[in-house]
Amino acid sequence: MSTKTYHHGNLREELISEAMKTLNTHGIEAITMRQLSKSLGVSKTAPYRHFQNKSALLTAVAAEGFRKMRILFDKFSYADDPESTLSVIMERYIAFAVTNPKLYKLMFSREIYQLHVSDELEKAATEAYSGVAATLNAIHSQDDASVNINTAWALVHGLSLLINENILTVNDHGKTAHALLSYETNPTTEQISNQVSSSIALFIKGLSTASQKNNVQKAGQ
Repeated sequence: MSTKTYHHGNLREELISEAMKTLNTHGIEAITMRQLSKSLGVSKTAPYRHFQNKSALLTAVAAEGFRKMRILFDKFSYADDPESTLSVIMERYIAFAVTNPKLYKLMFSREIYQLHVSDELEKAATEAYSGVAATLNAIHSQDDASVNINTAWALVHGLSLLINENILTVNDHGKTAHALLSYETNPTTEQISNQVSSSIALFIKGLSTASQKNNVQKAGQ
């Protein structure tokens, strides 16, 4: 049976979408330009009109991942309550990572950052975190805002990896713990949710406390 070669007006977008589906279903190794052209019914050379190679395509897929993440963040914006906004954003970040584990892994993989980072990927990643940075600054403005951003990211990224790698377990006190420290059962969805919520609440409390101390110091100068 011959392969269709009809024209796709938005082939670039369809290649990214199809690659993302393959990634989520079968993993990164299953993504090939030949497989994508066959799935979309185009010639073997058609994908190369938009992407020089598989690496370029994966970079575009990662960029789309950051755009999807940003949409989740933008849905929950409460300018008058930055602490609630930050809490929801951090929870949504973890939810995105857990719901899309293979895409999330690609977005932060060394493989991606060893490649030439495209303007598209850099722009998508920057825009995804711009709202987070603004929210953090609204809670605690400081000279080196990157400290707050990196700390918040380290928390949600670490929790995401613990959940995705199934490393969290429950100890004999019913609390979640690292698998190396406990040989009990895996946590329930509710226990994981409680761990996420309490961790985020603790971080925001610390941030708010630091902000209050900073304001007191400024007032006393």
